[in-house]
Amino acid sequence: MTLGRFEISAGALLVLALLYYLDSGGIFPWVLLACTLHELGHWWAVTAMGGRVRSLTLSCAGAELRLSAARALTPGKMILAALSGPGINLLLALVCMALARRGLGGCLYFFAGLNWGLALFNLLPAAWLDGGRALENLLALVGRRELGRRVTELCSLAVAALLLSAGGILLWESGGRNFTLLIAGLWMTQAACQAQRGAF
Repeated sequence: MTLGRFEISAGALLVLALLYYLDSGGIFPWVLLACTLHELGHWWAVTAMGGRVRSLTLSCAGAELRLSAARALTPGKMILAALSGPGINLLLALVCMALARRGLGGCLYFFAGLNWGLALFNLLPAAWLDGGRALENLLALVGRRELGRRVTELCSLAVAALLLSAGGILLWESGGRNFTLLIAGLWMTQAACQAQRGAF
């Protein structure tokens, strides 16, 4: 389904519907809000620095901004654009914590924690996350673009292995009840394998 520059796949619609159906604690709207504000942070930064967003695609693998090649950003601006999404989440976390301390609602503590988690996860140095994009463009900024690509590929594999290991331990320790980290590890492994196949 396409609406202007926004595209959403059938698989993403199915996953969103399933998550909404399984959400008995009312967490899903908060997660959706944090993720939306994260992507809007990227969009705003790209536009503010003279770039143009060609499309925002939501698939089972997550959200992806595609930029116009006609108005390409320099590596320095790409670093800022990559860090703007986590930056918005960190700012939201700080604001929500400050408001929650003033007694404006316990749910703000939850939203603050959610934004902290989303920011830190996206800052991992994996090629398809904001941290990986920032690292790759940082090395491109000093004239080592190919080294940046190789380093982020290796970091991606290391992050995937770490999440798989931690997810397995968490699943074992929780008696088979907490498998969220394992799912993140499997998703990371699949994305790392795809990146490796595309590199050769």
